Amino acid sequence: MTGDEPVQHCEVATPIDLEGALSRAGIEHLEVDEQRTVVIYQTAILMLIVTEGEATATQRFDVELWKEPADAPDRDPADLLSTFLDELLAAADIPRQ
Repeated sequence: MTGDEPVQHCEVATPIDLEGALSRAGIEHLEVDEQRTVVIYQTAILMLIVTEGEATATQRFDVELWKEPADAPDRDPADLLSTFLDELLAAADIPRQ
């Protein structure tokens, strides 16, 4: 990671269980530790990083694009991250702030 990866910050009104929401959405993921989860989304590799709390109950987290989608390398990173967040939060039934 070089620090140049596209990142979106997310804050929600009620705590979200990121692991549970990923599972409900059918999104492949691997928990690294209590704050970090690697996600494979539409052939892209993302990193979810909890900035407050733990992955099972957080209101603030970041999502970083680590590797662009193999089948769409020219896709706009901001669009990809927004689409991912929309799907994740819909699976948790939590509105985006």
